[in-house]
Amino acid sequence: MLRVVVESASGIPKKKIGTPDPIAAIVFRGEKKKTKAIDSDLNPVWNEVLEFDLKGSSLDASSFIDVVVKDYETIGKDKFIGSAKIPLRDLASGHITLLPSKNVPLINEKQQATGANINLLIRYEAPEDLRPDLNEQPDRQTSHVDAGDNDEGDEGDADIGGRIQNGSPGAPTFPNQTGKPRHKSVHLSRKRNSALANKLQDFQIRVRVIEGRQLPGNNIKPVVKVNVCGQTHRTRIRRGNNPFFNEMFFYNVNMLPSELFDESISLRVYDSFSLRADGLLGDFKLDVGYIYDNTGHAIMRKWLLLSDPDDSSSGARGYLKVSITVVGTGDDPPTERKEMSEEHDDIESNLLVPAGVTMRWATLRLKVYRAEDMPQMDDAFIQTVKQVFGGEGDRKNLVDPYVEVSFAGKKLCTKVIEKNANPEWNQLINLQVKFPSMCERIQLTVYDWDRLTRDDAIGTTFLNLSKMSSSGGETEGHNSDLSTAASEVGFLPAFGPCYINLYGSPREFTGLPDPYDELNFGKGQGVAYRGRVLVELSTQLDEKVDKNVDDISSDDILVAQKYQRRRKFSLCAVFHSACMLQEPGEPIQFEVSIGNYGNKLDSTCKPLSSTTQYSFAVFDGNHYYYLPWADTKPVVIVTSHWEDISHRLDSVNILLFIAERLESHLASLKNAMSAKESETHLEEICRKLINHMIDDLNSFQLPGLEGQPHVTALDLQLKKLRDAAVDSIREMMANRMREGPTDVKATVEDIEDWLDRIKQLAEEPQNSMPDVIIWMLRGEKRVAFARVPANQILFSNYSEQACGKHCGRTQTIFMQYPMDKNKGVKVPVQLRINIWLCLSVHEKKFNSFSDGNFSVYAEMYENQAHVLGKWGTTGLVGRHKFSNVTGKVKLKRERFLPPRGWDWEDEWFVDPERWSPS
Repeated sequence: MLRVVVESASGIPKKKIGTPDPIAAIVFRGEKKKTKAIDSDLNPVWNEVLEFDLKGSSLDASSFIDVVVKDYETIGKDKFIGSAKIPLRDLASGHITLLPSKNVPLINEKQQATGANINLLIRYEAPEDLRPDLNEQPDRQTSHVDAGDNDEGDEGDADIGGRIQNGSPGAPTFPNQTGKPRHKSVHLSRKRNSALANKLQDFQIRVRVIEGRQLPGNNIKPVVKVNVCGQTHRTRIRRGNNPFFNEMFFYNVNMLPSELFDESISLRVYDSFSLRADGLLGDFKLDVGYIYDNTGHAIMRKWLLLSDPDDSSSGARGYLKVSITVVGTGDDPPTERKEMSEEHDDIESNLLVPAGVTMRWATLRLKVYRAEDMPQMDDAFIQTVKQVFGGEGDRKNLVDPYVEVSFAGKKLCTKVIEKNANPEWNQLINLQVKFPSMCERIQLTVYDWDRLTRDDAIGTTFLNLSKMSSSGGETEGHNSDLSTAASEVGFLPAFGPCYINLYGSPREFTGLPDPYDELNFGKGQGVAYRGRVLVELSTQLDEKVDKNVDDISSDDILVAQKYQRRRKFSLCAVFHSACMLQEPGEPIQFEVSIGNYGNKLDSTCKPLSSTTQYSFAVFDGNHYYYLPWADTKPVVIVTSHWEDISHRLDSVNILLFIAERLESHLASLKNAMSAKESETHLEEICRKLINHMIDDLNSFQLPGLEGQPHVTALDLQLKKLRDAAVDSIREMMANRMREGPTDVKATVEDIEDWLDRIKQLAEEPQNSMPDVIIWMLRGEKRVAFARVPANQILFSNYSEQACGKHCGRTQTIFMQYPMDKNKGVKVPVQLRINIWLCLSVHEKKFNSFSDGNFSVYAEMYENQAHVLGKWGTTGLVGRHKFSNVTGKVKLKRERFLPPRGWDWEDEWFVDPERWSPS
């Protein structure tokens, strides 16, 4: 229990009109409690006790409370007066239980002193029993490294400056978290090698920097600086928040072992735009002795939790994967074994955390409701065998699905629903994890249970936590007080209830081994829709879980039903041409499907007019073949039923539209820079670009959520986040215009940063609308495919910018072979196609997109005669010098006038293809 006695305050600044009514609030771990308001008093006395239940957890060295004093308003928002941050490290140490905080100065929003002070008394009652680690397993080495953990004798009982702990990761860093790292050079008590003489010896320290993850910042170019024994090396500059380095550095030293083991290895990650102190992204320190005392005198492929050395409350600053080896004379360095895949990277026991970090418990609560459209996975013969072994045969639903959830090395499964292509599990999966973590994705794999052989994967999808949560740092430049900044923008992972789609190998069942089985495990781009799963994710802090898998309450099941209401959608595709075919072969047909609607080869799907007629390919006279559709263009129409998520996809399309315009203007600016235009001209282009961008952000507003169906908690948070981020970008652009874009290069870097942020805002995790999939079939065999995201072709009644970029417009699609090993070197076919997707109530709007276009042009012939071996206008008989195609109607170029308001697209030119001898 943490008790805060809010005693009094003094020196509250006066208002211009009247006297403030002070009210105090205490914020601890995201929980806020307030005192009563004191009317018209510049030196208020509260003497109120505010209690915070720690729920069995303990304070750590980085715990703190925020104190916020405001002027209470009966109507409207309370006005901010000042705030203070009080660390609780002395209470966490256990040496004291009472912390008087007298005359603590209050600071304003600009971090300036207000002249006011507040008096507090803080009492801490530690829990009798700390909560045990539910995720630790006996076979995992996740214990603390302490003094005396060795079999051999220690060389003295030297003071231990700190320790490294092997922490169990769990979920990304989020607002209101505790357990922030207190930076300290790490020293460990270690067993001394008695055979190592304490004399000058040669050592080689090898540091391999492998990769980084979740580095903070936007549009960064990270570089790692490694310092060992006064020698410094830097990696090459990379780009992005998850850079891959894979660079090895060697440090040769001749030192006493006792001195070498006390030397520190420092790894610092900088943004290469600035290698000064303000460019530091995060660092990690450990001593050489810790490396030497590990097996093989090395740590191999370990993740390091980076922190800020100057700000203990900043939390995790990203992660760095390294291998470090200390090689002495005569030592054989260990061989580094690379993981087979990212999924096999043992994150739980491979994370090194600086001393002083106490990870906070959190529970990811994943509700798995139901699934639909599961493909057939067993044949009738297998069902007969299952009957023999105690099962029941079912020729209609030949699939026994269950869901496996994987996160940070943990795996949990739902129950098996036998013989059901539309199963309802209604189960809750509790993933108890710790903050902070480098794990970003929850993997969901749907399997078909098989009693006789191994279970087959139906499909795999991922929930990316970084896309459904926010740390609150995306809106730099916003002015918010301490008490509301994090809660207004930052939020914990949330998702749904919403369907997530599964993609993988083609749905058609065969008794033979599936050549595309890897696609069902999420390896590569899925080529076919394989069903969908309705899930919901929420996060709770400091909550103890009794069961890892539990049943969902009936009330929650009823709530989820309203998110499954569907509307009728119409999909229309007009094929204009199919060319670049490699060989004629069997007759060719194209199939268009969305979800399970339109799949002609799946016997469980209803037949629809989703295919073109069969056509034989014709040689084009050069190299390729084409389909001779001529004036008869195939049209396919597919009707389907889905949840109406227009409010999500409208926002995505508007942001992508703004980003595309900005990208086009930026390309023009870069072209001008490449052409060595004058600085004055470049500055003018910059001004126009920023003005256009500000106009776009002002004109193209994101749709509101009032009255929209299927609105989830994540929708509300993303709306708030996007609005705040757009306002922040607009404000930064306005500041740039006021300052003047004198430094064009710096302005381009800022514009690229804004562009990246807008594209990030356009990512929509709750996109339950399946992709449109186009297949080319030769006979009855699927040959090549193309996936078109639904938002790109979706019509919106909200605005023109909310329509997909290819909605109703002719686009070129290069189809590809499934699991193409040649990476697209050989193109199976090029399509020119017009696709439209909309709610059926908007079908009439399609007419405005389907009308044919016409071109108005002028044509004039110059007539010449061949006389005495020369061409000229002399000797023309019965023809005018300039005429129409017949040569009988005299024409003059200046008489060709375009309609009012129109201009000729180009100058007159001689068309060599229309030339013919007189």
